[in-house]
Amino acid sequence: MQDLIPKGATRVQVSDEVGKLIWRKPTEIKSTDTIKFNPNTGEPFVMYGSPGKPSTQPAHHQGSASGSTSTPAPNAVISAIKTRKKEQMDSDPLVETAKRNPDSSDLLSKVIEGLAEESASLAFERSEAERKGESTAQLSSKRVLALKAVGDTWLKKKEIIASKGVDLDSPAFKIVFSHIAETFRKACDIAGVRPEMSESVFAEFGRLVDDSEWLKEVQNKMEKG
Repeated sequence: MQDLIPKGATRVQVSDEVGKLIWRKPTEIKSTDTIKFNPNTGEPFVMYGSPGKPSTQPAHHQGSASGSTSTPAPNAVISAIKTRKKEQMDSDPLVETAKRNPDSSDLLSKVIEGLAEESASLAFERSEAERKGESTAQLSSKRVLALKAVGDTWLKKKEIIASKGVDLDSPAFKIVFSHIAETFRKACDIAGVRPEMSESVFAEFGRLVDDSEWLKEVQNKMEKG
């Protein structure tokens, strides 16, 4: 493709993969670009010197090509892009959760995950801009907004969980739990369970509920409804 470009040309007109006409530097032409040719001369449309300034160089002929080699907007490529977009949207975890269970707190978890990913991406772009000596003000502002959105969404999730769930650390829950345990002990006595067996069961029961993993499991189950 580079062989078709006249020596000294600084810009070449191409059609990108969706049929948009743009000017690119010869070194920045992509494999999905199609060079546009003058239908009268068979030469590529090019610019010399800086963009926006008229060129004093004569047209540079490349071979004896004649006629137009331009093509209409590639509808097949546009259709393929739409198909890929739909496939990505259908497989997106946030979209899947929203369709499957829009009232679940899992949806907000996916939102937080997506916002965190965007924030991390902005952090990378900001570091790259700093490395190149470019302005980072706009990227910093965007990242601040992304981080704020993460925090706000997290707080909203906690509010929803608190309104739907049970506060495991509250005095009321401890009273109810103790009453349930005492009721279970009475049931063992009524059923004729030997005292030593009953004590063994309650010792194991106490060990399990005192484990921090037990609390996490209960909280996860409440969040999932």
